Amino acid sequence: MNHLKAFLLLPLIMGVIACSGGGTNSSSVERNADSGTDTPDDTGTPVDPVDPVDPVTVLLDGNLYFPVAEGVIWHYSNGDQVTFETGRTIRARSMVAMTHTSTSMPSEEYFQLTDDEIRYGGFVFPISIPSVADYEARVEFHTLRRLYNHATDAGQNTFPASKADLIELSTGEALPVDYDWESRVIAKSMVNAGQLGMVPAVEIALDIDYVVLLEGIVVVQRFPVISTTMWFSPGLGIVARQFGETRITLDRVEGIQTPVVFEFDQGDGLAQAPKQVLVDGNAVTDTAPTMVVAYGTAQTGWLDLEFDGTGSWRVSFTGAELPAGIHGAVVQITRDGNRVDVPVSVLVH
Repeated sequence: MNHLKAFLLLPLIMGVIACSGGGTNSSSVERNADSGTDTPDDTGTPVDPVDPVDPVTVLLDGNLYFPVAEGVIWHYSNGDQVTFETGRTIRARSMVAMTHTSTSMPSEEYFQLTDDEIRYGGFVFPISIPSVADYEARVEFHTLRRLYNHATDAGQNTFPASKADLIELSTGEALPVDYDWESRVIAKSMVNAGQLGMVPAVEIALDIDYVVLLEGIVVVQRFPVISTTMWFSPGLGIVARQFGETRITLDRVEGIQTPVVFEFDQGDGLAQAPKQVLVDGNAVTDTAPTMVVAYGTAQTGWLDLEFDGTGSWRVSFTGAELPAGIHGAVVQITRDGNRVDVPVSVLVH
């Protein structure tokens, strides 16, 4: 077998991501249409209103920038629909498989998540190298590559070249390939997320090069072969991505509630007016559910969730002013064993 070292990673720029922790189901929370007066019971005695229980504060179990939840579907402006499957084994690792419906995207991509980090492990896509290879293949990285770590606010640069296997799906034949990888943080800004409105997002640039060698002779060498950008938003995943002149944006998500969004200059957080927590577009106006605030980024203790004089649950800021950057939490609303998550996303300039 000829020794072949090749890598074509253009599909990676499509990587969408997207949650863990920020992903939600679409189950609605019952809402109280009470006019505000006590309702008599069968004896005619007024019923005392139930006092709200103070919310519990916890750390989010999962990655805020990559929400993964059963039944959630991400819809993008190019018609692509994205879903996830957990527990897929790739190179003896348990991975999250991202599935695309658009033929312009990789049919699958593989991720591994920690609370802080999004790691990339490979993809499935048609590989076409003139006179060398032309088939659908799965690329498996020998070592997972860090796409983004929100705790350190950093990507990853690999040098020298890293190793991967190019596996032809029809035969199972594996060929070794080399590649270079660099992901880096560019900026934090507000990004249009379609029906979800403007949301905070961190901009990640990704550069990849590849070299094709055949019997030790350089066939193709280009650097960089890919220069692309992705935007990650807390509780939503990848809300936009750009490759070349083409930009694709998130249109809507089935199964994730619209996030509560704040944007302000550093030092102005405590002056922000409270905002309602909405489920399926409606305010939560009763005190029956159990409320939890799960913090997904480094700063904690800054969110005040309160059932206030408006007769609804609202969020505002408390404690010390937040530093510049993106901050995120998830309001977890549980009733009768069913939980709905509402992301809270903050951009501080």
